[in-house]
Amino acid sequence: MSYPNYPNYPSYPASTDVYPAAQPQQPYPSYPPQPGIYPGYPTDQTSAYPVSQPGYPSYPPANNQYPPAGGLPYPVQPQQPYYPAPTPAYPQYNASAPQQVGYPGVVPPPIGLQPAPGGIYPSSAPFAPSTVGYQPQQQQMEPNIPTVHPASPFDARADADVLHKAMKGLGTDEKALITILCHRTSSQRAAINLAYKSGYGKDLESKLKSELSGAFEKVMVALCLPVADYMAREMYIAINGMGTNEGTLVEILCSGTNQEIREINAAYVRLYGHPMEKDIKGDTSGVFKMLLVSLAQGQRDENQMVDVAKAKADAQRLFQAGAAKLGTDESTFNSILATRSWAHLRQVMAEYQTMHGHTLERAVVSEFSANAEKGLLGILQCAANRPGYFAQRLHNAIKGMGTKDQNLIRIIVSRCDIDLGNIKREYEKKFNRSLQADVAGDTSGDYKKALLALLG
Repeated sequence: MSYPNYPNYPSYPASTDVYPAAQPQQPYPSYPPQPGIYPGYPTDQTSAYPVSQPGYPSYPPANNQYPPAGGLPYPVQPQQPYYPAPTPAYPQYNASAPQQVGYPGVVPPPIGLQPAPGGIYPSSAPFAPSTVGYQPQQQQMEPNIPTVHPASPFDARADADVLHKAMKGLGTDEKALITILCHRTSSQRAAINLAYKSGYGKDLESKLKSELSGAFEKVMVALCLPVADYMAREMYIAINGMGTNEGTLVEILCSGTNQEIREINAAYVRLYGHPMEKDIKGDTSGVFKMLLVSLAQGQRDENQMVDVAKAKADAQRLFQAGAAKLGTDESTFNSILATRSWAHLRQVMAEYQTMHGHTLERAVVSEFSANAEKGLLGILQCAANRPGYFAQRLHNAIKGMGTKDQNLIRIIVSRCDIDLGNIKREYEKKFNRSLQADVAGDTSGDYKKALLALLG
């Protein structure tokens, strides 16, 4: 179905982005097609016109008699808007038909969507229409699906007692540790940690380290730490260990929300006595350092409304800073990708491809290399599909010879009570295998049991 081509039909959206409620000068099409026959209504002339039918105006107001056989234009009440008709579905864009004046953009709108009040483009659209001045809402992302849910009823003291008993005396009851720590949310685990220290006068982390070893120990220790402390520790290890683990830096800083990054910064100072930014500057260089320092500020725009004109301007700025010139203006890429909202970046990606015939990701690959390329691509991948980004990271940790246990543990532990369910779905879409199956095939023993419990 192409956009309806009625005579003098007003363009949508109008200059005010609001569909006009009524314009008397606009002729409305006769409805229904066959004169005098209204679908779903009695055809004999003596029957009363049912006024309770949704979607039909009361007609005529005086006596509710059935309309004459000749039929009348629909609707006859001036306040009754014609659009949408006959069903409240957004018209499907017909790419093969001539472009309709006023049609909302070159990006085909999804079928079955209605414009929201005030002319705002539906939030469930994957990308906003490419109309100057039109302000679509944020892309409707799938709701977060955790794999670890709050225990109810919950008693931190009782859980601390179970953990103490599991590690008391000779041997360790690993099953009890998994039952408690792998089935509590991060806030509940923090309460257990506090209850353990107040009840037994020692840190739960220290006790776990003394009782366990290997990858299973790393999982249990990660679970007993506050998330911000754990991620700050991961940043510290990535920077101050043997060499620099750039992948970890990109993953944490490119995917984090402002609040998460600020909490990591605060934990870093508390744990190591100096700002995280200082260590980043001391261990990285060039464009990559510039990008990480920008991201470490936790100052990404969080406005969920998108200014399409601004997105078009940013897409053109990126083109002028890269493909349109000899050399690359790295600061332009940095300033846009490190500070714009996720919704805005999705719009910029759509506008860039529409305007220049290739993706923004391809432009980044052409203009950058090594760690700077990884960092910028990480931002674009998170903007487009954050669970998909983590699914790819998990696949990289599992595939090939050996397992990158630290990456596997960090992602599963940090996302299990946020969106690990979404990540599992994306993993299966990308690789046609379940994440549980691949984790089970690449791990063993209590380590495998703990990870599978967290995966749900």
